[in-house]
Amino acid sequence: MDGYCLYSCSQDNSARCWIYHENHLEEIPVHTNFPEPKESTDLSEVSNRCFGLTLAPGEQMIAVVRGLDLNLLDQMYQARTQKAVVEFIWIGGQFVGIPLDRRIDVSNPQSAILSSSNLWWGSNILWSLKKYENVEKSIVLWDVVTALQGFKKYAPAFLETLMDIWISTLFSDDPQCVSINAPSYSRHDILPSVSLRKLQLLNIICRKVMLSDHAQDGPGAENGNDTVTDFWNTLLIRSERELRERLVGFTFAAVLKRTAYLLKGTSTENSWFPVSVAQMDSWVSMNDEVHNQLSYLRSRIKDLGNGIDSACEYSVEETCLYCSAPVPFESTDVAICRERHTLTRCRASMLLCCVLQPVWHCVCCGGMVDKLLPESFFTMQASPLDANNDEGSLNLSGAAVPLCPFCGILLQRQMPNFLLSTSPV
Repeated sequence: MDGYCLYSCSQDNSARCWIYHENHLEEIPVHTNFPEPKESTDLSEVSNRCFGLTLAPGEQMIAVVRGLDLNLLDQMYQARTQKAVVEFIWIGGQFVGIPLDRRIDVSNPQSAILSSSNLWWGSNILWSLKKYENVEKSIVLWDVVTALQGFKKYAPAFLETLMDIWISTLFSDDPQCVSINAPSYSRHDILPSVSLRKLQLLNIICRKVMLSDHAQDGPGAENGNDTVTDFWNTLLIRSERELRERLVGFTFAAVLKRTAYLLKGTSTENSWFPVSVAQMDSWVSMNDEVHNQLSYLRSRIKDLGNGIDSACEYSVEETCLYCSAPVPFESTDVAICRERHTLTRCRASMLLCCVLQPVWHCVCCGGMVDKLLPESFFTMQASPLDANNDEGSLNLSGAAVPLCPFCGILLQRQMPNFLLSTSPV
């Protein structure tokens, strides 16, 4: 695990974990307690060898491939169809050399099921989430999400403490934001200075963990007097709004950069071509409380006049893909034509999604993406709405990548539910 410990297996049917301690390798137990209190099957009793193992992306679990002893299986049914199995072993609650985070409360009675391992679980999960803040690391954290979902069901107080610490770390630049109970203005005013990757991780945790019981309601739904749910719901709305403004700002800045290239006679053949600039302009005009820098970029776009057509796709009029009726711009996610057909808008571009071919789909937020964004959008260090960030520094030459602009995870093609699909979250 990232240099802290070594996992090994052999054909004598053993899987072991080793840690380097005081100049020698020391074996530690592989199995650890998982928050869900259910019996686990010891597959070593029916297997005869290990073929290999691999570490889950979030490093909270390992998968061991075991061959089965055919003599121990039912000869009529099992022996004919079962040759090997994959055993998933939780390792997030074990000591692996990562320093403990002593801020995690282990004395809460609701967390008693975790015994003394909850400190290790908390420290390992926080350590794993911290690693994903690096834009060079792809966001694939299904094992972390699964573990947190288990805590939510069987140790909710422990999860609340853990997420309180994580939120404080995300907003560490704000000295007033030290817990979920901090004033709302101190949490939300800091969002413009939070990195894109942190906002994407925040959206995933909100949707797949903290608000998973309210997923069908969507952001902004009423949740009664549930203070914690309201907090995460509000945070998700603010985070997505911040990402939306950055996406529009990135597109406007790309148009300005391409325009500057064209005026200089520089080739733009291999650079990303912005689309739906007219729809984004409409969205900004419909929202008064946007970043000052976004309003400034919009005014510069307006100053381009008819010359904008050579730098981007700018088409105000949209027609229904079913009946050719006009489609007004009223929402970033859905559209209804004059004949009442409901259409889906691309989460990345706000354009109407194509209905004649498959589009991309995010399994986290559920959004559809038809026009992909360049890789530079996901890897840029500074916000495009930072007044000190000149659009000339934008890199538009990178290839478009199938990533969700709001969650950062790999997008998937829409497919029937009965087909298998690997989910990163």
